[in-house]
Amino acid sequence: MTRKISRRAALRLGLGAGILAGGAIVYRETQAVGFDKWARWALRGQATRFSAASRVALAAADSYDAELVTAVDALWRAAEGPDLQNARVVVKPNLVDYIPGRPCFTAPQVTEALIRFLRDTARVKKIIVAEGMTFRRDPHAILIDTGYREMLERQRVEFVDLNYDDLVKIPLRGGYTKMDSLFMARTVTEADALISVPKLKTHHWTQISASIKNLFGIVPGIKYGFPKNTLHMQGINAFLAELLDSLPTPRRFALVDGIVGLQGDGPLFGAPVASGVLLGGQDFLAVDATAARLMGMEPQALEILTFMAWAGLGHLDENKIALRGAALSELRRIFEPAPQF
Repeated sequence: MTRKISRRAALRLGLGAGILAGGAIVYRETQAVGFDKWARWALRGQATRFSAASRVALAAADSYDAELVTAVDALWRAAEGPDLQNARVVVKPNLVDYIPGRPCFTAPQVTEALIRFLRDTARVKKIIVAEGMTFRRDPHAILIDTGYREMLERQRVEFVDLNYDDLVKIPLRGGYTKMDSLFMARTVTEADALISVPKLKTHHWTQISASIKNLFGIVPGIKYGFPKNTLHMQGINAFLAELLDSLPTPRRFALVDGIVGLQGDGPLFGAPVASGVLLGGQDFLAVDATAARLMGMEPQALEILTFMAWAGLGHLDENKIALRGAALSELRRIFEPAPQF
């Protein structure tokens, strides 16, 4: 005789399977550092499930010619962005490279709208746009080709190449890798706030590239090489967890440029997708989980996000993400996934 399983029981079984799967991913990538740490992350991850929901805001923007300052202002308020009055702020766009016809970098119009909002509305003390490019050792050609040089001159904002900045040694709090410390650019360590401004795109290593993957650019190439493969060898998910957990800036925010996203062979050679969306929030994991849903992906199927959730670095479950602003269902697009290497 076949017994029917109630919907509640089925949900419990599904949740249990998800927890086991997440634990398996984390343990596989971090087993070298010991079971005791794995168990500690598991406990913190479970505790995070009972914390308050994270706010993530969406704003529709049909093109880069739209009134983006107004959109950023509304998004910041809806997401309850941090108070940045008199703060020293580092704005970190994704300037991985310039390839004609490939929207692989954060559009300068989005960064400029954020700069204007920070200066005129948030009343910050100082703004620095900063990036540590992964492949090229000289950023000037990329700044010119992407339109950033002209935009920064127009806004009178300084650019800092994080690859060659003064170095500061910071402790790593997570223990997800065998590293216990990391050299980071002084510009980042001395800032009051860090705003990650990535491009919404697919990625052949992490499947999705958004606010968390964008943090890789704050690590100095002068110390860790180009394209920083010594850190990739730590395990990309584990190392990004170290970065997210150990950020020295007391305030943070993510603003994702999804007005035109990139699908397929990311992070460089994919095709454009007119997504028409900006999204943002203080919980980087919740922002990236929402970005995945906007791309037609299931966050629980992405190892980088499952890893972060298991370690308690933010919210992944849509029931713990309070969406504000435009409706996700109206902005969702189905992105072609990147080939996995």
